[in-house]
Amino acid sequence: MEKIAKKENLNALEKLIEIFQFSASFRKNRFGLLQYLHEEKNAHLHLKFERKIPPQTVGPTSQIIIQGVSEGIFNTKYPEDAARAIYGISAMVLQGIYNKDTKSGDFKNKCLATFDFIERVLGAKRGIISKMYKNIGG
Repeated sequence: MEKIAKKENLNALEKLIEIFQFSASFRKNRFGLLQYLHEEKNAHLHLKFERKIPPQTVGPTSQIIIQGVSEGIFNTKYPEDAARAIYGISAMVLQGIYNKDTKSGDFKNKCLATFDFIERVLGAKRGIISKMYKNIGG
């Protein structure tokens, strides 16, 4: 995520989409790990995972949001809190989606809802994230 945030040839929206793609590839390539983490007997590991990941992701995402504000793509006074909100929203809306078919209507609706909420948090134009994500084949 830090590498994505530091890319100089992308605008903030493109970087945010790359973050989403990275997250999606993590889900796809590590499905067994996610299943393991979500087993009841591994609740302690899941909790540790949830505590460790946000601090690692908020910094790079905040940098992208700050860039987006300066580019006029986003409009928020609180980039770090917006980054935290994005991960909180994503975690809640996408809860339980890790084992769903990515082509199912439920999966797509949850992704679209997440994009809509993220746009609102960032003060972005409505539909800008989902349109760009679709344009790149997401």
